[in-house]
Amino acid sequence: MLQALRAIPLFKDLSDDDLNSISALLKHVSFAKGQTVFRQGDIGNAMYVVENGQVVVWDEEAHQALAYLGPGSFVGEIALLLAEPRSASLKVAIDADLYMLEKEAFDRLLMERPEIAIYMTRELSQRLVKTSKRRFLPQARRISALWGTDTGELAKTIAEHVKKPVAILPLSDEPLPPPDTPNVHLLSGENLTMERFVNELSHHIEQFSHIILPLPAEPTALALKAIGLADTVISIGAPPRWVKENVGAEKLWETSAKPGALNRIARRVTGHTVGLALSSGGGKGLAHLGVMKVLVEENIPVDIIAGTSAGAFFGVHLAMGRSADEIVSFSGELQSYNRWVNWDVNIPPRSGLIKGAKAKNLIANMVNHLRFEDLEIPFFCVAADVHTGEEVVFDSGPLADAIRASLSIPFLADPWHMNDRFFIDGAFVDPIPAELLREKGADIVIASSVIQPLTDTQPSPPPKHTKKPNFLQIISNIQSIVENQLVNSQLDAVDVMIHTGAQAEHALDFTAAQQLIAAGEAAARAQLPAIRACLERVAEN
Repeated sequence: MLQALRAIPLFKDLSDDDLNSISALLKHVSFAKGQTVFRQGDIGNAMYVVENGQVVVWDEEAHQALAYLGPGSFVGEIALLLAEPRSASLKVAIDADLYMLEKEAFDRLLMERPEIAIYMTRELSQRLVKTSKRRFLPQARRISALWGTDTGELAKTIAEHVKKPVAILPLSDEPLPPPDTPNVHLLSGENLTMERFVNELSHHIEQFSHIILPLPAEPTALALKAIGLADTVISIGAPPRWVKENVGAEKLWETSAKPGALNRIARRVTGHTVGLALSSGGGKGLAHLGVMKVLVEENIPVDIIAGTSAGAFFGVHLAMGRSADEIVSFSGELQSYNRWVNWDVNIPPRSGLIKGAKAKNLIANMVNHLRFEDLEIPFFCVAADVHTGEEVVFDSGPLADAIRASLSIPFLADPWHMNDRFFIDGAFVDPIPAELLREKGADIVIASSVIQPLTDTQPSPPPKHTKKPNFLQIISNIQSIVENQLVNSQLDAVDVMIHTGAQAEHALDFTAAQQLIAAGEAAARAQLPAIRACLERVAEN
């Protein structure tokens, strides 16, 4: 016990007699992962020293971790001085053995041995000063149990993002090939007992930024303990029944062995999920093709995509996994879409000028009749319920119906009827779905916006318009007014905004395709330093 106490900074310079006195007052307590040692707002009555395991200091109001503490750490020391409400909660991240020193016992110790009081008060004061000068950033998931065979891509990508050592601790006797990445270390999993496993894990988590626990084929007691302690259980392929029965759905992430899919999971684990929001904007949305082309060419990762109206129409190409050349070449194909033969005109006009059934068929061919579930990158499409004004997000079912619903420009096309509801253009509720990406798990949001104000903010003198706008221009301008009113509400959710100066006559004007794509490319390249700085900044947290 003396050696254990000596390793604690608070006690390291005390004499053996002093340490023996403290040891006699400590109470040994054990907690399982997920338990709460004390809660924010409780009146403090004890401090705790971590012997084994890991605990997290948790801010209930901000819903974030302030610090992760492993063996040798101590917490709650202010309670030894003042009977004040706890400033944060203490939760268990890995099964933990703690030593508890109660305030009442501490007060007796100070009266009996005043020299300890002087030393400990000085140490506590220094610790409080240091704590007040910094606030810990939220940390990503630290422990992942892994079912299936990984060639090393997962650990490699995790190490690239956290920029710190990552460890692999296998839980079976099957040998694993040594990692070919310097920052990834293969630990020995031989002869692991339950007690030794928890003890080693609590120490390894202090040395390594992330630990991967490859699971054995059978549900051993050690394997079940591992998935219980893990923050995430990653299954390459369908997980076996024993894994599904012992892991909650929110904690079990299924993926494939494709490098792109593993990289996406690695970014999700480490808090680096990148979302791309693509705005509405009619024909101006062609600029999105130029933006996506640059992101693909520059290897900027995109893990989830959300698009509204034109953003959905163009963004689906990236979600399908098309190359930079394929994305841009779509503009040539698009020229054939905007022909009278594809306009199923309502006679007499009803809800809209056209029915839009032919447009839906064109979209179905464009996306190869795929469903959301078939896409390489998760994709979300925004529309609005015309009866309730509710924002509706599509993420399953046929792509063509969802995109057609999102493109239902009022008065131009009939509202799209599906699932017993009528949908209009999503631009009227969420023209640039950045906040949606945050809700879906994006840690970094890149937005491509082609939404432009109709005039300068304060035109002087007001512009003169001698030519009466046509039907399509009136519809486009009405939509632009709505978009501009709504777009500001999304700005706080955006990390990097790619804003083009794209211009088009109206929503269906695709005549300036090459200029619009070039404008998107130029705007995206201008923001590459900001994007990379954002990715690096997050990676260093």
